[in-house]
Amino acid sequence: MPYTIALVYERKSEYLARGFSVEECEELEDEVTIDGLTSTLQSLGHKTVQVGDIKDLVKCLAAGSHQAWDLVFSTSEGLYGLAREAQVPALLEAYEIPYVGADAASTVLSHDKAKTKLSLEHSSVPSAPWCLVPNLHDSTAADRSDRIETVKNSSSHAHALNEYPLFLKPVAEGTSKGIYPCSKIKKQSELEPAVSMLSTRYPDQDILIESYLAGREFTVGILGTGSRARVIGVLEYQFHRQDEEGGVVPGMEGIDFLTTDLKKYDRADGVYVEILMPDMKSDPEVQLACERALEAYKVVGCRDLGRVDVRSDRKGPSAVPHIIEVRRTGSVNPRPGLRPDRSHYPSLARNNGLSYKDLIEQIIESAAERMSINQAPNVIGFD
Repeated sequence: MPYTIALVYERKSEYLARGFSVEECEELEDEVTIDGLTSTLQSLGHKTVQVGDIKDLVKCLAAGSHQAWDLVFSTSEGLYGLAREAQVPALLEAYEIPYVGADAASTVLSHDKAKTKLSLEHSSVPSAPWCLVPNLHDSTAADRSDRIETVKNSSSHAHALNEYPLFLKPVAEGTSKGIYPCSKIKKQSELEPAVSMLSTRYPDQDILIESYLAGREFTVGILGTGSRARVIGVLEYQFHRQDEEGGVVPGMEGIDFLTTDLKKYDRADGVYVEILMPDMKSDPEVQLACERALEAYKVVGCRDLGRVDVRSDRKGPSAVPHIIEVRRTGSVNPRPGLRPDRSHYPSLARNNGLSYKDLIEQIIESAAERMSINQAPNVIGFD
């Protein structure tokens, strides 16, 4: 059934032109994503309205333009505040407008890694031992060191957190933002300088300290809501050291996690990331990773689409997959990336026989069914 679907997004080129930094715009949408999603929806028979960002949305609401919409498809990330990804969903809920994806409450939960971990712990879904250090960018090095140790030792995970390596990240970022080569802490003397650097770079965020997970890393794509949610594919990351000529040297010690640059370029910091398609049917560790991802997706409250990042605590047959992050679309990600040619969510779907067009169609069907959209949509008669 065709619908009038409004698209809400931040166009990366516009924000760069306004003077925002490349890092600030990392999660915003490029023309390929916007145009690809628009043309795909139109090829499915839907009428599309390109709204723009949240300020454009507010103007449409004030003018009453939204009364012609059946559904909103938002990829908005927001730029201000720790609840920035939930701002558009909350606004749509206030106006009772149906939309694709997780609700505002679940979006806030999934964006905050500490709150996500609390929810996962409550539901017995494994994630790495952790503690949360308040932002200490205006403290002395000695005060930071004392506070870090106090927080670690008062944590319910104190024993695990006194063993190295550890791993640091800002509490509310995505797309590997805030992940640098120094994020892996191999010894105590590296901890305070790394916390200081992140606190300075992200002054409005606390810093998450976790036990380092040394096993295989996966990203799992999920489609649907509640009992109808299902895994649609999985990718695995393998990390290889590069020699001076850029050749891959398997097995050499180096960075073995996704940094900000590696997420963007696949090659950075002397490391090459190989993306594999593991067998979901014959590999027990992959099967368990997919099961854990689906559990986390439901615990956080994702709907329609999402991506969950998973990493095992060790290598070998005794490995236990742990949730890294839940993302709404791309973590648990209730809003994973949807660029047709490059984003991991459509890639893992395509690797399992689900084309981009079919993927978008099933996402819309999931949202329409969940929201009980009026059976006489606004696009009747649309040609």
